[in-house]
Amino acid sequence: MKKITLTIILICILMACKNKQNKAPQDEKKQTINTIDETLITDSTWGLINATTQFADLKKLLDSTQLKDERICGPECIDSIDVTKIYYDTKNEAIIYWQDSAYHKKIAFITAYKEASDWHTSDGLKIGSPLIALLRLNGKAITFSGFGWDYGGAISSYQGGKLETSPIEFGLDKPYNEKDTSIALLGDQVLNTDSPFVKKELPSIIIRRISLSL
Repeated sequence: MKKITLTIILICILMACKNKQNKAPQDEKKQTINTIDETLITDSTWGLINATTQFADLKKLLDSTQLKDERICGPECIDSIDVTKIYYDTKNEAIIYWQDSAYHKKIAFITAYKEASDWHTSDGLKIGSPLIALLRLNGKAITFSGFGWDYGGAISSYQGGKLETSPIEFGLDKPYNEKDTSIALLGDQVLNTDSPFVKKELPSIIIRRISLSL
């Protein structure tokens, strides 16, 4: 009787060990999925979205309330553009611009613009980050357009710095108030972070937009 009992106990122990081994890979896989940063922007991905993502794929990734097709004004409202907004009406709302806007099969680029957005790069840059942080990462001066118009704050050159060939693009802005006297930064002009009057305003210039070309 003791031998039979001992045998049963050994069988139970072996079965428990086997079940634990079978569960381990699944648990590990589940943990890996849960640790994916869905708000991370890399050189080739925007969260869960990559260059091969089509509109049909977006419908699988996101809830229907988080997707919305819209026709918006292009630069200076010269023409209209059909785009798709993802995470619609949330702080992480972003706009997908399609190469083939009628078919939604090939993404041209994605843009985030909301101040409280969680979108960020692996270097910690996000909307609201100071231009100083961008300069530090680039390692060289940055050239950008003056503020206050449709192309305001667009970066035209990283002067051969680290970000020169990056597919991630940043747009700049400078919050203004009634007492602001830095009108020298306004309008259709080319500005450089090495310029004395730009250096003076560096602490108040921030990243206002992040885009990724796919």
